[in-house]
Amino acid sequence: MIRFVTPLEITTYTPLGGNIDQNKYNFCIDDVQNSLLREMLGDTLYNKIETDFDNDALAGDYLLMFDQFIKPYVIHKSAAEYIKIASFLVSNGGIFKHNPANGEAVSLEEVNFLANTQDNKAEMYQTRLENWLSLNNITEYVYNQENVVNPVKETFNSNFDIV
Repeated sequence: MIRFVTPLEITTYTPLGGNIDQNKYNFCIDDVQNSLLREMLGDTLYNKIETDFDNDALAGDYLLMFDQFIKPYVIHKSAAEYIKIASFLVSNGGIFKHNPANGEAVSLEEVNFLANTQDNKAEMYQTRLENWLSLNNITEYVYNQENVVNPVKETFNSNFDIV
């Protein structure tokens, strides 16, 4: 799978440290791109972006959309997904929780706070992307019966309760 972001971008723009083995979070990038982003864009637009990115041919509105909305969305959503599971290790012997030798494990509440911060940033970029797509005529952003996945416009869902 072609990844739209690099490990350096993930560690530069999120709280993830540069010493994390990228194999620990590459699957989060893949999941975000293949499930969430593909669902936002639909197969036709996603495949156009992926092909142009792979061929270093993103230009015009597609490059603008990629740089200003898609890439930041993937960065922050991937970080949020990794933060939620970072302290766990699944192996042949079972599921284990990592406890640092020279530090203090954080509470689930603190993990959720950090993950929600990244989720909220990703949702902001998602909303901006959806607004931008509604204002611009991107021919590939359409419902197509031949698509396996068509664009789904989701409503903003914040993790905060407003009273």
